[in-house]
Amino acid sequence: MKRSTFLVTMLALAAMPLALTRTARGDELDTLKQRFQERYNALQQAKSAGTIGETAAGYVEAVKGADGATAQLLNAENGDRQKLYQILAQKAGTTADVVAAQNAQRNFQRARSGEYLKGKDGRWYRKQ
Repeated sequence: MKRSTFLVTMLALAAMPLALTRTARGDELDTLKQRFQERYNALQQAKSAGTIGETAAGYVEAVKGADGATAQLLNAENGDRQKLYQILAQKAGTTADVVAAQNAQRNFQRARSGEYLKGKDGRWYRKQ
């Protein structure tokens, strides 16, 4: 095998894990997006009912306790948010906490009147 062919082959093999990682990350983002969409209506209903709210940490929590179905909804949503924040943080060269805080700000701005929001001080309040 010629030296140039060998080098090209080695570079291609070295790049494969990177390409596979990008593909896997893209697939994971697609999966996360689908799960977020599937839960969207249930989350909005729970927010409108005052059962759950957005927190300054970028996650959702029960305002006053949670039944089994609500707890499952919260766990699924927060688990997927954590995965998304990690992927976005890695891509942006920052931390998941920074991405989560940015998302929290966006969610607070988008919250509808009457929905519960939990500030950095740990207190719930209703958006006016």
